[in-house]
Amino acid sequence: MIHTPTNIALNNNRIYVQSRFDEWQYQWPLHTHKGLEIFYFIQGQANYIIGDTIYELLPGDMLLFSGDVIHRVNPSNNVKYVRSYINFLPSFIEDELSTELYSKLMKLFDNSNGLRIQWLPEERDEIEKYFAMLYNENQKELVGYNYMLTSSLVQLLIHIYRKSKYLVEFTPSAQPTNSQMTVQRILQYVNQVYKENESLDTLSVNLHLSKYYMCHCFKEVTGYTINSYIMRKRVDEAKRLLVESQNSINEIGEMIGFNSTIHFSRTFKQYAGVSPLAFRKASENILRG
Repeated sequence: MIHTPTNIALNNNRIYVQSRFDEWQYQWPLHTHKGLEIFYFIQGQANYIIGDTIYELLPGDMLLFSGDVIHRVNPSNNVKYVRSYINFLPSFIEDELSTELYSKLMKLFDNSNGLRIQWLPEERDEIEKYFAMLYNENQKELVGYNYMLTSSLVQLLIHIYRKSKYLVEFTPSAQPTNSQMTVQRILQYVNQVYKENESLDTLSVNLHLSKYYMCHCFKEVTGYTINSYIMRKRVDEAKRLLVESQNSINEIGEMIGFNSTIHFSRTFKQYAGVSPLAFRKASENILRG
């Protein structure tokens, strides 16, 4: 799903910030959005899917990724889930930096499956201060707040960049669990063939996994069934095509693997809440301002 509220916020202000956010929701959808994201995990139990990778989060984990990569958090509802995050457009800081420094900071977001930074306990207070400062400046909009936002975000990114270079040089990469490795294999395969109508039996054969084990692992780690993930992935691609292309509804349905327009429209409305035509018209209205 394209996360429209994030896109609207970025269109208006080029930056959106939450600090120590603990609001709970019953559905955590797969989604994409404009810009870049810095996600900081403070408390709880959660897996985070970015592209083909699953991150089992620990307090102090920070994830950096491009918003156009499909992503989703799967938090446990048994533990309070607390996080901070920043969404921003690169243009928000580009004019304030030299070409060389801007290029270095943007490399933090180059990995198609995200970058994880683990902050030590003694470093976390300083990191949280950046989020709190950015959040307060963005909310209060006092004199000079745009400059304060830009300079604070640049300082945070430089801090992250320095830490990332240290981690590459000195920290061994964490080994995923067997379940996570299995789900990563499934994601890598499904993300390539989701437009085709492969059954679970076919997936099982092609991945050399038992159907029960494959389905159990995927649901446990991601919070979705495989079929639900595939349909959400198709609907997300349909949303992109509805916004960015001039293809007809029929053509888009065929492009993402639906055999009939009726099936496509019903599935799209089930996951998006509106018909493909209504979504396209709403998107056009948003883009017109």
